[in-house]
Amino acid sequence: MRPSRTAAVLLFAYVVVMLWVTLGPAPGAVSGNQARRGVLDPSIWFDSDTWTIGSQTEFELNVLLFVPFGALLAFALRGAPMIVPAVMSGGFALLIEVAQIPMADRISDPRDLVANSLGAVIGILVARLSDAIASIPARLKARRRAALARGGTRTSPIRTATGGIRLTPDDRASTRAPAGRSIR
Repeated sequence: MRPSRTAAVLLFAYVVVMLWVTLGPAPGAVSGNQARRGVLDPSIWFDSDTWTIGSQTEFELNVLLFVPFGALLAFALRGAPMIVPAVMSGGFALLIEVAQIPMADRISDPRDLVANSLGAVIGILVARLSDAIASIPARLKARRRAALARGGTRTSPIRTATGGIRLTPDDRASTRAPAGRSIR
């Protein structure tokens, strides 16, 4: 499948919304502690408080925020290896967390980076699965063409995508009633 221009346009719009949500004014009071260099501080990654203190709902919302981003990025980059949108998503999540370091009303947190990356990977997997399912009819059609090219005319009925049987010209000829009689 070709990369989707529509997905690229929607991705741009979604990125604008995500930047406003993650870097715009915080809707409420922000609680928590942040290392001086946020996610860039190696010690915070190994601090048990980083992984045990925090809202489960906030983690889940961070995952959900990046699922559409990952899916749209995967659709926009169809044909690229799966690692490309995954690395780009992780880089974008890191960019957001680094941009939050100097902001007084935001906290740059490794949990957010992990949640955002996880959400993007889920979105990428959903997009790739969707593409795989959508390409099944085209692959079946290509197999039929290849089989016809190898073996000439097909003599057995062809099953349609809905499970019915479509008769080939050879099958139709063999099922005609003798002259003067009808098949009911």
